[in-house]
Amino acid sequence: MAMDRTIERRGRPWWQWLLLLLVAGAVLWFAYRTISDASIRTASVPADQLIISRAQIGTFEDLISVRGTVQPLNSVFLDAVNGGVVEQVFVEEGAFVEAGQPLLQLSNTSLRLNVASNDTAITEQLNNLNNIANGFETTRLNTEREIINLEYRIVTLERQMRRQQELVNDRMISQEDFDAIVDELEYQNRLLSNTRDRQALENRIRENRQLQIAQQIEKLEENLALAQSSFESLLVRAPISGQLTSLLAQIGESKTSGERLGQIDVVDQYKVAAQVDEFYISRVAPGQSASFFLSGNDYQVVADRVYPEVSNGVFTIDLIFAGEMPANLRRGQSLQLELVLGSPQETLLLPVGSYVQDTGGNWVFVLDESGNSAYRREIVAGRRNNRFIEVREGLSAGDRVITSGYGAMANTERVLLTQ
Repeated sequence: MAMDRTIERRGRPWWQWLLLLLVAGAVLWFAYRTISDASIRTASVPADQLIISRAQIGTFEDLISVRGTVQPLNSVFLDAVNGGVVEQVFVEEGAFVEAGQPLLQLSNTSLRLNVASNDTAITEQLNNLNNIANGFETTRLNTEREIINLEYRIVTLERQMRRQQELVNDRMISQEDFDAIVDELEYQNRLLSNTRDRQALENRIRENRQLQIAQQIEKLEENLALAQSSFESLLVRAPISGQLTSLLAQIGESKTSGERLGQIDVVDQYKVAAQVDEFYISRVAPGQSASFFLSGNDYQVVADRVYPEVSNGVFTIDLIFAGEMPANLRRGQSLQLELVLGSPQETLLLPVGSYVQDTGGNWVFVLDESGNSAYRREIVAGRRNNRFIEVREGLSAGDRVITSGYGAMANTERVLLTQ
């Protein structure tokens, strides 16, 4: 009887173990991807609804397009200096007027009476001051006449004293008569000295008082002129030559002091008022140039004034013409300008799109190599014009970016592009 043989169980081949490991790894990888993908906020969007652009190296022209409005370079507002009732209107709105031309007449009975009363009071004060000044002049002349008389009397006495000195020596007149002449001469000299001192004092007083009187007269005359001009201001005249672009007055209408009556524009000189996005407020300054195309010609303007106030996300700048001004400009006409912010420079560029409003230029969706998915990526944007933004960090040349509006995608981290 043959002896039974023990059959040995052989182990699995190595390649089967390797296959099992690969299958297990694939299952684990698939499970990980499924769990990871489930944790990523994802939006599915048809590819034909998106705009895809490439980041590329190019020349960044540091300029922006802004819309401007033609306005008069100089405008003068007409305000009522004194209130009153509109009595007459001499011109119509839109008319061309000359400087000094009457525009309208106001009437103000109260002002008329006040001016008349002030005129009387001021005129009376002026007369009083003039009388005082005339009195000083009369006193001066009287004092000078006294001095002249005293000097003449002294000369006469000196001549008489010399003649009588000889007579005294010859004992032809008495000593008492001679001494009387000497005493009289001494008296007249002392009187002359006193009168000259009084004249000097009067001169000082008169000079000081005349200066005060002159100042008072000047002030009173100014007040008189002011009162008269207040009355004359009821006749409103054109301060400059130009076009009366607005006239806010009807016959019989009551106007208060300071109320706006109209506006006159200088029609042969214009400026351009442009609205600029507040994003550029730190990069716009007086002296920067801009250009626009009109009727087949290019024209240059220069920023003259930058208004720092921001309203509804924009600020205003005034630009004046640097050279020739178009002949066919009209007030209120719109112009499209290219405002230069800096010199051209080679850099990484990304086309501007609606995404900028959604992200502020701080992040974008970048497509992967397959082109079927796009992932959110932070970027650092620099300068910006109407066509491109400068990308300083976060992208490389050739990266494909979704540049259309993000809308609801802005709350996700990944976008799946569907067919």
